Amino acid sequence: MIDMTEEEKDNYVVIASDRLDSMVNQMQKRLFKKRTVRRLTLSLPNGMKLALQSFALFRPATPGSTAWVDSFDNKLLKSERSFLCSDTGALLTEPLLRFQEFKSHKVCFSLKELAEVKRITDIQLQLLGFKPLIYLKDYHNLRPSTFLYPDEERVSGSTTAFISLYKAMLRLKKFGVAFLGSSCRMVALVAQAEISNEFGQVEPPGIHMIYLPYSDDIRHIEKMHGSMESPLSKASDEQIQKAMAMIKKIDLKDFTYANYSNPALQRHYAILEAIALKEDDFELADPKDDTLPPEEQMLKPTIAQSVKAFKDSVYGPNHDLEEEEAAAQKLKGTAAAQKRKAAEDMASYDYDKYDWNELADTGKLKDLTITDLRIYLIKNKLQVTGKKDVIINRILTHLGK
Repeated sequence: MIDMTEEEKDNYVVIASDRLDSMVNQMQKRLFKKRTVRRLTLSLPNGMKLALQSFALFRPATPGSTAWVDSFDNKLLKSERSFLCSDTGALLTEPLLRFQEFKSHKVCFSLKELAEVKRITDIQLQLLGFKPLIYLKDYHNLRPSTFLYPDEERVSGSTTAFISLYKAMLRLKKFGVAFLGSSCRMVALVAQAEISNEFGQVEPPGIHMIYLPYSDDIRHIEKMHGSMESPLSKASDEQIQKAMAMIKKIDLKDFTYANYSNPALQRHYAILEAIALKEDDFELADPKDDTLPPEEQMLKPTIAQSVKAFKDSVYGPNHDLEEEEAAAQKLKGTAAAQKRKAAEDMASYDYDKYDWNELADTGKLKDLTITDLRIYLIKNKLQVTGKKDVIINRILTHLGK
């Protein structure tokens, strides 16, 4: 037991109660193992090699994959795949082969030979040189980076060499350019300094491996060219000032991505928790989407006024009326389209009731009502207006009579 004073006991109870919600939130999060994604060997130009291990600091969180279990004891089942001969139905035991047709001949490859053909080089990670950090742009990052750390167990001395390289890159403000042989692409090795606060380590020391794009992956911005008839629109100084004022009012000062959970995952975990605890009276509430802007904050007078001032400067003072008219026109168009679609469906249903060619040949079209005649017009998307004689002539012309 730990001896505490009365004041320490009171503080301890307060802290425990304050952290109860935090404990519940931690229980509803999936814990990932800090395991190595892959092991690499960094080759330096002088022939020296460093053993590295890579970690994924960021990756999308997804629900766990489903698994087959036995219906009696709920034990996991292991699935196996077998290949059968399409002619005899016999179980194939020999190694499978792949083939490629070449000049009407099938060239066969074993799986090992196919792997050798696909392999470009035996080099895992080759250091090519260094560049100043100012040449590395934000848009050069194609996907989440991989965090590299030395692996002393495989190659002795890797930690010492890694630290020397890491500190030199930080001091000179440069990043390394390397060739990744497994995916045949260029990568950038960027050193990250350790960041700590009063609660502990915030950012670990190490090197990020950033996957650089090919030249084909970069989409250059297209320039717009104006003319006397259609000049390019530019924002005025007043509009820019209104936008700056709005941005300052809606500034998220304490924003951090760590405070927002995936609502779909939280719903998934809540269902799993209810099933595991056998909660019969469990009621699934609608998941709270924390990524939506807070309504109370957006309705503050200062924020609402800044947003309205920006909209007035861009769209004019009567933009609300124009938006309402556009919405009403769109709704009116939607209702008319629905009415027209219903008429087409009804005409398509009644169209097959008549033999239009026979009616035209026997001259019995005049015995039909205008409503019946319009079924043919609507079905064939012809003009439906006019008197009965005009409609009959229109049908006969379309039938080629």
